[in-house]
Amino acid sequence: MVLEMFDIILGPIFSVFESVESTIDTAAPAGVLLLGLLVGLRHAMEADHVAAVSTMVATSRGRLRRAPILGALWGLGHTATLFVAGLIVLLLAIHIPENVSGRLEFGVGVMLLFLAVTTFTGFNTGRFLRGIFRKGSHEHVHQHENGVVHSHGHTHEEEHHHDHKSVIIGMVHGMAGSGALMLAVLATIESVPLGLVYIAIFGAGSIASMAGISVLIGLPFARAKNHIKLTMALKYASAVVAFVIGAGMVYELGFVEQVFQG
Repeated sequence: MVLEMFDIILGPIFSVFESVESTIDTAAPAGVLLLGLLVGLRHAMEADHVAAVSTMVATSRGRLRRAPILGALWGLGHTATLFVAGLIVLLLAIHIPENVSGRLEFGVGVMLLFLAVTTFTGFNTGRFLRGIFRKGSHEHVHQHENGVVHSHGHTHEEEHHHDHKSVIIGMVHGMAGSGALMLAVLATIESVPLGLVYIAIFGAGSIASMAGISVLIGLPFARAKNHIKLTMALKYASAVVAFVIGAGMVYELGFVEQVFQG
């Protein structure tokens, strides 16, 4: 249901992209690269991508200021994975089997479920592990005027930004989407350097598009920053959307298409 609603909302935009893409002459390298840029811009708007980034924006501090950074880092991770996969595919002239691509997409669904649950609960994996191993904290010593000296544990958890999380999520999406992208590249490109430039241009489009989308996601949070209940409602809404999309992907791929069978 959520995916269908998402497609309806962005349908006109996707139609414009597809119309422009269909007019591009891919016989020339410049046309291939222009196609890569447009496909990259459109690719970042897919529902599972937006859902994942929305949970990151919803749980970040200084949401509007950091939103484009989170989106760009997602695109960077996405591009890094595609670049490695593309290099392997182009050099070895192989393609990624459909069942492997489906299993990776299933992993994206699981990741969305995890992001939804952590957004709902506020659970932080890194903080949990540091709590177990007692890392990331140190002692501060204080001396009062009466001569009493005491110390207390202190962490800089609130000051630390987990930018690597955005990169990792982008890398997971890159692995899942690499199959279809590489098939498209192999169908039109025979030159390895041109193929790699295509992926780089595609990545630049994804980075720019997701940075812009992240700003749009952050705007409602910026408007509601002085209203705790509204902020929480927006946060939970992003978690619900991610959960529904993730559950839909897991069900469709795991039980309907049965990507792990055979």
